[in-house]
Amino acid sequence: MQYFIRTVERKRDNARRFAQPTPPPNTYPEISFSGLGEAMGEAKRTVLESDRSIMLQSEACFINGNKVRTKYRCWIDERGSFNECALA
Repeated sequence: MQYFIRTVERKRDNARRFAQPTPPPNTYPEISFSGLGEAMGEAKRTVLESDRSIMLQSEACFINGNKVRTKYRCWIDERGSFNECALA
């Protein structure tokens, strides 16, 4: 099974974002891994090494048929704290 990580910038949820145009989020390349542990480790490393103000979210996923299944997610929240969640 082939795993991969995908990383995106989380949006701040406030009323001011509607008043001003926001630039498009940076795109991060998807990176493939042979095992879930490797993908989870890289997702965590990517988020922890990022600038806290960017609020990155990274997910370790795999493709099952034609659907993407997320197994692990980690992110930086509005307070700059690291969060993680293993998904079934």
